[in-house]
Amino acid sequence: MSMNELSQHILAVGSESKLAVTNLALQKVMYFSIRKYLKEHDPDEFIEEVYDTPFQTWQYGPVVPEIYFKFSVFGSMPIANLGKYKNQYAVFDDEIKKLLQENVFDLVGRSHQQSFWQKNRADGKNIDACYNLSNISDD
Repeated sequence: MSMNELSQHILAVGSESKLAVTNLALQKVMYFSIRKYLKEHDPDEFIEEVYDTPFQTWQYGPVVPEIYFKFSVFGSMPIANLGKYKNQYAVFDDEIKKLLQENVFDLVGRSHQQSFWQKNRADGKNIDACYNLSNISDD
């Protein structure tokens, strides 16, 4: 399990639900899906295995650079990748569908309200600060 697999799962859920997924939306959906999971569960082996590459505090909120650069060729257009559905990630499906229907800039705004982003990025200086699971579930 991994963040890369989660990104592929999100693309598959988006494709199956006829919901476009841009690179910016993908990043926010990954973040808020993990956040919701952590709000409902204590950190466990499942989420620790999924969260194998940390988010960083970028200008538009939490970003996993490796996944961002993988899909950056699409710019702000929907990602033309059908993804790969993974049954073990089905726990995220309802939240993924809900988040993909929201305005991506509303998600960016919500991510900017999180204390870790505020402490590390609101000043525009610390873009390399990495989230751990407790930073994601704070607030």
